[in-house]
Amino acid sequence: MNSGAQVYSLDDHIDHYVLSLRVARGCSEMTVSSYAHDLRQFSEFIGDKPTVSWVTADVRRFIAHLAKSGYAKSSLARKISCLRSFFNFLVHTNAIGSNLAAAVDLPRHRRTLPAVLYEGDVDRLLTSATGMGLEARDRALLELLYATGCRASEIAGLKLTDIDWETCTLQVMGKGAKERIVPFGKVAAQHLWTYITLLRPELVTDRNVTHVFVNYRGSPLSRRSLGRVVEKYVRLGDFYGVTPHALRHSFATHLLDNGADLRVVQELLGHASVSTTQVYTHVSGERIKTVYNNAHPRA
Repeated sequence: MNSGAQVYSLDDHIDHYVLSLRVARGCSEMTVSSYAHDLRQFSEFIGDKPTVSWVTADVRRFIAHLAKSGYAKSSLARKISCLRSFFNFLVHTNAIGSNLAAAVDLPRHRRTLPAVLYEGDVDRLLTSATGMGLEARDRALLELLYATGCRASEIAGLKLTDIDWETCTLQVMGKGAKERIVPFGKVAAQHLWTYITLLRPELVTDRNVTHVFVNYRGSPLSRRSLGRVVEKYVRLGDFYGVTPHALRHSFATHLLDNGADLRVVQELLGHASVSTTQVYTHVSGERIKTVYNNAHPRA
């Protein structure tokens, strides 16, 4: 830091960085909260050690401390990535001279394949929501998750004005405040229309509530509550390891299984890089092996 410049504490630097994530980079509140949490952990660990005396060893000791505390390798990797981004910000703002986390290696861990349902199991899960009470909402919710491959947070944040009934598309606000247009099919459209026209007006008394999916009190359905809706039908169908994200994985895998182009699937999912989408090609490969092993008489 330049001589004579104002000296900021680590917590001050964290506040400035978090503000830049929210304002300059347009990160979601979930991302901002996650980064802030990781950095506060680092701040508590390092204490009031002045900026000029920070060294890479401080970062290594912090990660080693977390590892001994039982953190998974994936969590450690995320925290290192967070610190790299934070220190890079400090370098650009002339608070420090170099990125102290750049030399800290990410822990190697085996990338697990995402949980995927077979098409018949998806049908069984979706059709388990029957009735004209909240079940109508739940069916529309389940159908839309699978029809669009949207994240749970994207569906929870969906507004009535985001639906284009003429083209059967959604305008979705994804990660990094990036908008994309996602189509949905006629089955999802039918159940969504039934819910919005018949049940939703009975639930919502406040015209200021414009979210598509609401709870029994007429308030917007939170991401966590949306997850509980899915869990309800997962238990009913005796499925294992199925989450809202598993429906997103199934959406992508089934598209690729049926000949969809990888780049198109990337756009539909809202992935910034096609490498993120490529994991689904590995999932499809595993499914092909399973079908082969179960069907071939000499497998």
